[in-house]
Amino acid sequence: MKTLHLILLLCICLETNAQNASISNRPKNYISIELDPAPFVLGGYSFSLKFSPQTLDHFTFMGSIYSSNFPDAMMSKSNYDRGFRELKINTSYALFADYFIRNNRSGFHFGPSVFLYSKSVKNNSADGRANFRSIYPNIRAGYVLRPFKNCGLYLNPWLNVGKELMLSKANSIGERKFMSDKITYVPAIHIGYQVMF
Repeated sequence: MKTLHLILLLCICLETNAQNASISNRPKNYISIELDPAPFVLGGYSFSLKFSPQTLDHFTFMGSIYSSNFPDAMMSKSNYDRGFRELKINTSYALFADYFIRNNRSGFHFGPSVFLYSKSVKNNSADGRANFRSIYPNIRAGYVLRPFKNCGLYLNPWLNVGKELMLSKANSIGERKFMSDKITYVPAIHIGYQVMF
């Protein structure tokens, strides 16, 4: 009998909590941590911190730090044909600003972002590596999926498109120059965990 009373009391508490949540369903301050699994698989890392104040409930702002090896098979054909190999993204940074259609920071989002790359690459025709920096302004679109109710875990697949611009002339080894593509795109799937306060 005590068990039945405890179960009933628990159900009443949960129902009351759900009603209170729906009554006070106004946006709150939002902070989350995101990881991109791909750089970890490629021998690097990727950590992001995202924030949205209660007063800007349709917007999020995120900063990222990351590093990754870049498989030769993913290098552009023109750079590969010029003998470039073993591209590495050394510790680099990115900033993102996203607008969400919904005010709960889920679903479709889009906005500008900028990556500041620190890269190194070698060439088959010469010894040593080229170390250079570039900037990649772009437009990003994605979709935040929340597969579990009442849990802060979410998935954020996204794609960006932009143009990478060299910041130094150190992107050459001998006579060979490592070139950025006319149009660059980056697909990713971030795994995140949010906290509202």
